[in-house]
Amino acid sequence: MLRINSTYIVIIALLAPGFPGFSTLASAQELRDPMKPPPFALQKFRQAKWAGKPTTTKAKLGKPKQESLQLTSILYAQDRKIAIINDQMLAVGDRIRGAELVKLTRATARLVRKGKIINLSLDNELTAIKKEAVESDL
Repeated sequence: MLRINSTYIVIIALLAPGFPGFSTLASAQELRDPMKPPPFALQKFRQAKWAGKPTTTKAKLGKPKQESLQLTSILYAQDRKIAIINDQMLAVGDRIRGAELVKLTRATARLVRKGKIINLSLDNELTAIKKEAVESDL
């Protein structure tokens, strides 16, 4: 019984506000990083760093630039004609970015956007490869 009472006395003594170990824990929270400069020095550094530089940037206003339309390939058959423009499959009458596909041939596609005609054609390399493949089959 005496041993249990002495254990309680030690615990109470450790938790008492006047105990030196308890105050050391409280002051440890108040310690600051010795390598960190004081707040006034940080403020002076920031002012010197940004001196003469604009604080805000102005956005350029104007028409947003639309990406160009690129004809990748054409699937041309009697029963259906499909153009692949910017990785989208389009038939005559379909729209892409406000432009309507109005005409499709074996090597070209014609689109109309706001009354302006846009003619797209396959790269010469692609048509040359296609011609070689067809001629080699003969």
